[in-house]
Formats: sequence, structure tokens, C-alpha cells
Amino acid sequence: MHLIDLSQTIEPDMNVFSSSAPKPQLTEWQSHETARQSGNYEDCSCAMTEVQFVTSLGTYMDSPYHFNPDGGSIETITLAQTVLSGVVVDCRHVTERQPIEPDVLDGIDIQDKAVLFNTGWSRFWNQPEYMRFPYLTRATAEALRDGGAKLAGVDFLVIDDTTNPRRPVHMTLLHSNILIVENLTNLDDIPAKTPFIFHASPVKYKGAAAFPVRAYAVT
Repeated sequence: MHLIDLSQTIEPDMNVFSSSAPKPQLTEWQSHETARQSGNYEDCSCAMTEVQFVTSLGTYMDSPYHFNPDGGSIETITLAQTVLSGVVVDCRHVTERQPIEPDVLDGIDIQDKAVLFNTGWSRFWNQPEYMRFPYLTRATAEALRDGGAKLAGVDFLVIDDTTNPRRPVHMTLLHSNILIVENLTNLDDIPAKTPFIFHASPVKYKGAAAFPVRAYAVT
């Protein structure tokens, strides 16, 4: 068994989906020093951290509720939806702001799969170029839906064209209960034509529209 980490690290100065979104914050709610002084511990100490962030952060999963008011939020997603046979679609030919059309799926079995689009864009993580990412089109989302995909993952910031306020990819996929994972990385490390299982399970936080995941592949 070989494990391949596909997740970005969450840290204070990371890329976020919008310049108006707050950066993540981590503080010590209890430090080792305050624990030692508390009288509650003997020959040991205990640190506790507090974090604050918008849940669409790092490598994260969108629940149906994210774009469907009647859809399920993060805690309703089952483990069977987050542990899937995977397939990597080679899209490394795309350039900045270029649409990814459905022909990239030609000849690929996507039925019941996690379909991961490898553009190589994660190489620009935390650089200005990362914000000029490619995107899927409505037709590609419809091809995923019609082909029976269970999850779509991308190695860039947002799966949709953010200049299109209708967000057709989010709408098509999430209204069909097809989950979305954004900001993947290391997709090049999955050997070509090698079967793998994709794991991307979020915390069961009731009511959350999205949540970070620890995404990885098992070959």
C-alpha cells in the first residue's frame, strides 16, 4: 500500500478564494506554560489551540448545500461518498484562464469515480499565478453528471469560471449530489494507469456548506 498526500497545508498567509475572505488564524487557547501553572497537571502539560477560518479553505470539499439551499450540508455526507475509486484526467496542457472542455474525458470511465483534473496548477500555490487558474465549463460538468461521476476534484482555486456569476459547474454538480474538492496538489505523484482509491473526508460539522479535508490517494 502506498499513500499519496493530495492536500495543501493550511497556514496564515495561504491563498484564499477571495481577497475579502479572512485569512486563517490559530492561537493557543492554553499553552504548555499556562497548563503547568494551572495546577491541573503533574509531570506533564497540555497545549490546546483555537482556530478561526472560513470553511472554504485549503484543500476542501463543497457539500450540496453550498449551492443548493435544499441540499445536504457537510455532516450529511457519508463515508461512502468520500472514499471512491479515482481517475486522474491529464489537463496539463491548459494555460491560465483557459476553459477545460468535456473532450478531456473522452475514453475515460468515470462511472462512480472521483474524477481528478490534473492541470499542474498547484505548482503556483501561494504565488500570484495561482489566482489566474483554468476552470471547467458547464458542458464538462454535464459530462461528469451524465457519465455517473460521484466527485470532481481540481488542483486549482475554484472549479468554476469566477467571472461567470451563474457558477454553472457548481450548480450542475452540487444539484446532482456530485461533490467537489478544490485546491488538490501532487496529482502528478499518482502513477499513470495505476488503480487508486481517493479519500477526502471532512469533519462532521453540522450546517457547514464546505469544510477542509485531508485528501490522499491509496495505490
